[in-house]
Amino acid sequence: MKQTKKKILCLIFAVLMVLSFTACGKGKTSADSNIIDLGDCELLYKSACIMDDSDGNDAIVLTLDFTNKGKENASYLWSVDETIMQNGVELEVATVFTGSDYSTIIENQFKDVEPGATLEVKTAYVLSDTTSEITATFEEIFGGKKGTITIDPTTLGQEGTGDELLDWWNGDWYGWWQMTGCSGTYESMEGKWWDVCGSIDIGADYTGTVTLWDEDYTKSEPMASVNVSLNEAGTGDYGTIMSEGGWFTDVELEHADWIVDPGLMERDNIICIEGWYENGDDEYYYEIYLRPWGTYWDDAGEDFLPYNYESWYLPLIDDGKSMPDSIGSEAPSSSMGGGGNTSGGTGIVTDEQVQKGYVWMNEVNNNIFDTTYEELVAYFGVEGEFVKEEYSDHMKANYRYYKWISSENPSNFIYVNFVEEKPGVYEVSAYNTSGFSGNEAIEKYLDVVKAEAAEANKAASANASMKDFSVDIAQFAKKDVKVKITTKIPTSGWSYDENGRSLVENDDPSAFGAGKIKFEVSGSVADFDYYKDKFENYKDVEDRVIGGITFHGRTYEYIGYQWLQYVAQIDDGRALSIGLIDMDCVSGTMPDIILTNMKFQ
Repeated sequence: MKQTKKKILCLIFAVLMVLSFTACGKGKTSADSNIIDLGDCELLYKSACIMDDSDGNDAIVLTLDFTNKGKENASYLWSVDETIMQNGVELEVATVFTGSDYSTIIENQFKDVEPGATLEVKTAYVLSDTTSEITATFEEIFGGKKGTITIDPTTLGQEGTGDELLDWWNGDWYGWWQMTGCSGTYESMEGKWWDVCGSIDIGADYTGTVTLWDEDYTKSEPMASVNVSLNEAGTGDYGTIMSEGGWFTDVELEHADWIVDPGLMERDNIICIEGWYENGDDEYYYEIYLRPWGTYWDDAGEDFLPYNYESWYLPLIDDGKSMPDSIGSEAPSSSMGGGGNTSGGTGIVTDEQVQKGYVWMNEVNNNIFDTTYEELVAYFGVEGEFVKEEYSDHMKANYRYYKWISSENPSNFIYVNFVEEKPGVYEVSAYNTSGFSGNEAIEKYLDVVKAEAAEANKAASANASMKDFSVDIAQFAKKDVKVKITTKIPTSGWSYDENGRSLVENDDPSAFGAGKIKFEVSGSVADFDYYKDKFENYKDVEDRVIGGITFHGRTYEYIGYQWLQYVAQIDDGRALSIGLIDMDCVSGTMPDIILTNMKFQ
C-alpha cells in the first residue's frame, strides 16, 4: 500500500510545470502474457514510454487496460498494488503532467469502473537509469494474486512530443483494407480485402505523413504516401487529420480527399481512412481500418479482424515485437485444434429465402453478431446443415459452421460461422455467400426485407416495456453549452454509449454494427455541415417536429454508414443534431417511438 500513498502525495505536492516525451514505444518485455489476472480485476499491459517528470527526471510510464471483473464498481487505485524495481531498488512514484492544464497521467487510476467495463490507466516511476532492466509487479490489494512483467528501456526508441494529439496519432498502425464498388480492370476484385500496416509521423507544426503498405508492398515501397495536416477540431478528443497531397497506389491525392476523424468510430483506438480511387474507367471505393500496433482486437467480431490477425499479428505482439517493414515477415507458426460433432438439419430453403436471408443479415440486422443459432433458425424456419465443429486453441473457443441452401440451386447458399460465447450459446461470428451475387440480392430484395423487418419491429414495439431516459449533451470543448434530452426507451434491448453520445439498439453499448441514435450539440446548424462535401448520396427529406421544434431532415452516406439526420437551432446559442446511423425510422417502429417521446431543455 505504500506506493498507493505515494501517488496521492505526489499529486498534492507536485511542482506545476509542462513536460514533453523523450521516448515512447511498446518496449521489449518478457512475461508469460501481457494479461495479468488479479481475481476481481484484470490488467493488460499495452505499452511503455520514457518521459520527464515534474523535476526533470527520466520516468517510465506504463499504459495498462484495467478491467473490473467484480460485482461492484472498483478503481485501479484501490484494487492494485504495484511495485517497480530497477537494479534491485524499488523506484519512487513520478509526477508527470499531460499538458498545460497540469493534469497528471495517473488520473484515471481514481475513476470508478463498472463491473465488466475496461478503462485505460497509466502509472509512472522515476528511473535510476535508462538502460537497466525494469521489473513491474502488480498484486491485488486484498488477496495474493499477482503478476510480473519485465521491460528493457533501451527498446523504447520511438520519440514522443508531450502533445496529447501528436502522441495519439504518431506511431505504427495495423489493420485491413477493402475494395468495393469496383469497375473496369478492378471489377473482379469486388469485396476483396488485405492486411495493411502503416506509420504516422506528424511534427510539432501539425503536418506530416501517413505511409501505408499491404501484403503486396513494403514500408520502403509503400501502397500510399500521403502528406497530412492535423487539426484539433473533430467529433472526439483526438481531432482530425486531412490529406494535403501525396498518392494512393498510382493516383494523386489532394486537399481533403482524406478526412479521418476517430471520434466517428464505434470503438476506441481505431481510425477509418476512406476514399474513391478513379483512373480512367478503373474505379473502386476503399476503406482502411487501422489500430495502433500492439492493440488487441478483442472487441471486434471475427468478420472485422484482419486476415492474418491470429496467424501473424498476435504472436508478434504477444512476443513484444515491433512492427516489421513487410506483412508476413518474421511470421511465427500458428495452430488450431478441432474435432467434435453436433446436430443440424437439412438447411434447405427457397432460393428467395437464401438471398433475402443474406440481405437481412448484411443490410438490415444491425445486431447480426449477437444473433444466436436458434434465432437464425427461427428466421429461416429450418435448422442449418451442419458442416463442422472445431476448437480454436488461440481464441480458446468452440466454433460451429452451418449452411442454408437453395432448394432450386444447391450451389447457392449462405455459410455461417458461430462462436460459443457462453456454454451452449453460439452466436454468429462470420458469414459469406456462394453461388449468387450479394450486390444483386441487395438491389432486388433490400426494400422488401426492410419492409418485413419494419413490420416485425412495429409488432414488437407496440407491446414493449418502456422506461424513462435522460441525458445532458454538451458542446465539444464548451461544457456550459448543453441540451438536456428526455425520452422513453425499451427496458431492454437498448443502451446508452456515453463516449459515443448515442442510444444504441443493443444491450451492449459497444456492440459492433448496432444501429444508433447519435446526439451532437453545437452553436449553430451550419456547424453540422463541416464534412458536407464528403457526404455521398445526399438528399433532403421531410422535416420532422421533435419536442415541439421543427428539425430539418436529410439522408446521406458517410464513412461507410447510412445516416438519417435531423438538425435544428434550439435557441440563439444552441443547435442540436439527432443522427440515426444504419437505422430506419418507419412510423410505429422503436426509433420513431423514441423520437416521438423526445423533449429538450
